[in-house]
Amino acid sequence: MADLRQASSHEKPGHAFDRDGDDFSGARNPGNLVDFPQPVRASAADLLVLQRVVTLEILPRVVRAHGADPAQALPRSPAEERVSDEVKAFCQVVLSQNPETAVAHVEALRASGRSLETIYLELMVPCARYLRRLWDEDVCDFAAATLALWRLQQLLREFSAAFRSQGAEHSCGLRALLAPAPGEKQELSFIMFDLALIGEFFRRDGWDAWIEPDSASPEFSALVRTQWFDVVEFLVSGEKQLDALAAKISAVRRNSPNQALRVLVCGPAFVRHPELILVVGGDLPASDPRLGVAQARNLVGLPTTTRG
Repeated sequence: MADLRQASSHEKPGHAFDRDGDDFSGARNPGNLVDFPQPVRASAADLLVLQRVVTLEILPRVVRAHGADPAQALPRSPAEERVSDEVKAFCQVVLSQNPETAVAHVEALRASGRSLETIYLELMVPCARYLRRLWDEDVCDFAAATLALWRLQQLLREFSAAFRSQGAEHSCGLRALLAPAPGEKQELSFIMFDLALIGEFFRRDGWDAWIEPDSASPEFSALVRTQWFDVVEFLVSGEKQLDALAAKISAVRRNSPNQALRVLVCGPAFVRHPELILVVGGDLPASDPRLGVAQARNLVGLPTTTRG
């Protein structure tokens, strides 16, 4: 498993960012013509509570007010998802025995003007879901699906430097630990692609991202006890192991040297029912890698960044 983990380039991140300092609130202009009373600035804890209320309560009510079911506005499960011909064709490419063909396919898409982010989120992610569907329906066996998912991870490594070059030029001094939720061993082949993809988005944003394939392992527990992480993100494929996930999140918070550790949870169940984050004791649900990084920045008090 050691080759699956991403080693850190920093022994101690020790970033000195002060989210309650003057640099965070923004410089005030003393030359204002009208001396308006300065509003009381909300604390970081208050902002976190507000974000959770908006995510878990206000947004679902807004959707219902417009006559829609929030679950219908969210991504469908792999079995319900409509799969485009392009995604099906790309699946055949990664199912083939020639990895160079897959690299050439992505290069051709880039040459046509598509960004790597678009290729990752709109082609590779649906391809991984479609592979799961093919396996569920016995169209391809587990070995073929696993090899195809491994080729998707190879593509992420192939284009990693180009993808990260589009992001932060310097490290932000923050660390993220990414892992499957407890009880996900049967889904590990599929989840490892998701973990690798999420890791790429964190690293593009300047984070130091670690991947631990087994959150029930002694290695994971040792990492939590001995290393500083600002955010831990768990990936969940279903909702059968929520009690185990809640116990794991509680243990991570208790054993981490960072008493302000933040926890994200990513998975279809948490996309459809974000209130489940309260059940397991996490901070926020994450629906995709791009949003997850933005939410992680908010949780630790960094301003979000936008990219085209």
